[in-house]
Parts: sequence; structure tokens; C-alpha cells
Amino acid sequence: MNEHWAKRLFQWGISSNIINGYTNFNLKPDHVITEAEFLKMFYRAVGLAIPNASANSAYLPSENWTEGLYRTAKLYNHPTIGENNFAMRMKPITKLRVAEIISASQGVHFTGHYAVTYLIGQGLANSKATSPQQFDGESTLSRAEALQWIRQLAFHGKLKIEQRPKIPTDLSLLPDLVGTPSEVIPDFSTVSLTDEDFNLVIQGNSSELRFGDSKKSIDEQFGKSTGKNIFDYDNYPLFNAHFNQSGELDGWSIYSYTDDSTYTDISLLTKKGIVLGKSTLFDVINQYGSAGVRGHGIVEYYYKKMNDGTYQDISIYDPIPNMEDVRMIAFIVDDETQIVFDIIVTSSLKDAF
Repeated sequence: MNEHWAKRLFQWGISSNIINGYTNFNLKPDHVITEAEFLKMFYRAVGLAIPNASANSAYLPSENWTEGLYRTAKLYNHPTIGENNFAMRMKPITKLRVAEIISASQGVHFTGHYAVTYLIGQGLANSKATSPQQFDGESTLSRAEALQWIRQLAFHGKLKIEQRPKIPTDLSLLPDLVGTPSEVIPDFSTVSLTDEDFNLVIQGNSSELRFGDSKKSIDEQFGKSTGKNIFDYDNYPLFNAHFNQSGELDGWSIYSYTDDSTYTDISLLTKKGIVLGKSTLFDVINQYGSAGVRGHGIVEYYYKKMNDGTYQDISIYDPIPNMEDVRMIAFIVDDETQIVFDIIVTSSLKDAF
């Protein structure tokens, strides 16, 4: 896959346990995906453990690997054509059927072009179509395209699974597609950073934490730390700070699940404007690109310093000669509200791990 457009997409899918190769280790990114294969990919992506969903599984070896998938689909009332027709499980799935399954997983019951309308309106269709007629629902899709669609769900914080209601959802709840943008978020967009972009801005007392600040200067400005946490970070009222052997700041973290009401007039944010407790997953993608999205509330970016002094995104899945040369910015997002509640910045990949 070295020259394939979906190489990094598959690296993400494999590392997230969404997809694995065939028994001969081939990934076949351009192979048309079947209904059973899509169900396996999708249910893994939302975090379900599917018994025997592998051709070489030791669990119930006499059972076909597709059985657990279709039991799960039946449990959640997700529409399939292979539940009662085994031969159809390994037939190519259409985009319309995928749309019906994905919309069902969001807890609504729409079929046909209504399911497509719902996904377009929610920005989950992985298509530039602005109407069901433009969607081309009867066409098939490749394994790479299916994985790409699942990644779009991750961008919107929609990698979840709910039971489809038995009764069709009221059509009046469908979104109005008039004026709906046809934007599809790029799979791995990136933004270059500078040294300042790794600083912590503290609005309210006009201060800023910078890599290289001495522990002495931070103690003088914010008071001495109250001890260390399990990651060897010094605990300060507003943030946690990590210092290298020379006593210089080389990492910090902030979190919003504190009950301390002393600093209600202070905002903590990154140099690019991501405000703790206020900014959303969409804001993070807008400012840093989509490359760092892992799914299920985790967004992490890795950067290497270039000769011109800027920091460029790198793939964490490719070989990295020196872990000390790579900086990390990570955001933890609440699954329900999609609001950032934790930010972690480190000066080296070794510390990040």
C-alpha cells in the first residue's frame, strides 16, 4: 500500500482495530466491499466485540464468521439483506444500504432516500451530494471508500451505535437540505505549527506558559506546585507541568473536570484558540486539521521540526528515527457534548507515550 491513496487511512483503521487483512495478509483496498465485510468494519469501529468475526477465529470454529455480525444487526434492528439469505452476505453492498445502516445506528428509522436525506443533513453522507438524487445510492463502494466513510463519522463524533426504532421515524424530523453545504472533511488534513503554538495561554491574568520556562520562574508566577501526579507532572492550580532534567518546562496538561471555583474568570487555551471546556471537536479540526482524529473522543497530533523552523504533521504509523524530535498535542473530547475537556502537550514522543 505504499503508493496507495488510502495508505494512512488503512494505518488508522488497523491501529483502531476497525479492519484487518485477509488470511494472506492482503488488505485489498480497491476490492468492492460486501455487506458482511461492511458490518464487520462498522461494528468494530463503534467499539463492539464481535465473536468469531474472523475467518481464523478459535471461537466456535464450526460457525461461519458472519453469524455474529448478523446477530448483532438483528439485536440493534439494523437493516440487512443477508440476515435470512446467506448468499447475499458476500454480495457487494450498495451505498444506499450503507446509508440505511449508518442512519439506523444513530437511533432513527429511515429507509431509502429518506435515510440519505438524513445523512446529508447531518454531514454524515461522505458525499458532496446535496440531494438523494445526486447520491447514486445503487452504486457500490470499495473497502477503502467504506473506511473513509467511517472516518467521516469520527470527525463528527458519531462513532456510536443505537437501536433502530421499530416504528419509522416521523418524516417531519428530516433536515431541510436547502442550502446544505456539500463539504466532505479531508481524511488527513494538516496545519503547520510554530514554536509558539505549543504554548499555554492563560487569559484573565495575561500570562503564558512557554517551553523552556524554568520551574523557578513558574513557581514565582503561579506559586509552588502541590506535588506530582502519576505521570511525574507537577500539580499547579491551573495546570500540570513537566520539567526536564535542567528544570525547564517541556510539557503541560490542563483539564476541566475540577471543582475548584476560584478561577472562574480565567480561560485556558492553546495559542490557536482552543478553549478548555468551551471549544468543540469541530473547532479542533478547523484549527489543527483532521489528521489527529482517532475517534471516541481522542484527537492527537504529532509534529517534527523542519529546517525552516516550522513543525509539520507526521504519521505516527510510519517509522520514526528519533522519538525526541517529535512533539505532540492531544485533545480529549466528551462523547456527548463534543467539548474539549483535556489538553496535553509534550516536547517528545517518548514523554507522550
